[in-house]
Amino acid sequence: MAGKQTWSATLYDTRHDYVARYGAALLDWLAPQPGEVILDLGCGTGDLSVRIAQMGAEVWGVDADPAMLAQARAKFPDLRFLQADAMALPDFGRPFDAVFSNAVLHWIPDLDRLAEGLARTLRPGGRFVAECGGIACNAGINEALRLTAEAHGLTFADTAHFRPLSELVVPFERAGFRVTRTEWFPRDTPLQGEDGMLNFLRMFRKGCVATTSDAEQEALFAETVARLRPTHLRPDGWHADYTRQRLLCIRL
Repeated sequence: MAGKQTWSATLYDTRHDYVARYGAALLDWLAPQPGEVILDLGCGTGDLSVRIAQMGAEVWGVDADPAMLAQARAKFPDLRFLQADAMALPDFGRPFDAVFSNAVLHWIPDLDRLAEGLARTLRPGGRFVAECGGIACNAGINEALRLTAEAHGLTFADTAHFRPLSELVVPFERAGFRVTRTEWFPRDTPLQGEDGMLNFLRMFRKGCVATTSDAEQEALFAETVARLRPTHLRPDGWHADYTRQRLLCIRL
């Protein structure tokens, strides 16, 4: 069904580990301190949660996807992982010193609800640090998939929300945060293997086009890969046209 993003924890770990690898640079913005309690929002399979823990903080990993959490618990059994919807965060029974979020905000349709939940979750003076896709993220890939869908009488509807920075900061300011630092940058991203672009589409664009069967979706993806070959396949392999943006804000 179009409009609903689904996930493969195995594909995420084996072919898209760059999400956590590149996201590790955001830990410099977070600067975890020993003894802090930090929420990793949208922790996925836990690779950055464990990095935060190794820096001396107590970390709670939260994700909405049960398969991601199952893999995180299997990989890091000593860490705490909880299932929760980012737009309906529960009462954790304690305030957090910081919330960390990598590659999550662009999957959130209602940032106002998220920001209000984070304001309840953080202590006064606590910080929220996030990186997500920025404006024009995956623009070339999305255009190719849109053209493929329309050639078959289908509609492309992106499940991601790649907002400009000006739109990203407003919900947090409304919820009682002071935005202290932002950044936007392009990030050309190599994909793994000869089927790197096909696996990218399977991982991050499943649900963007309503199809009648998995086989029909695979055919659309294969046709999209062919469209992208002249622009996104280079001598060293497939590349994805990412942009990223970062946000640091303080709860007042």
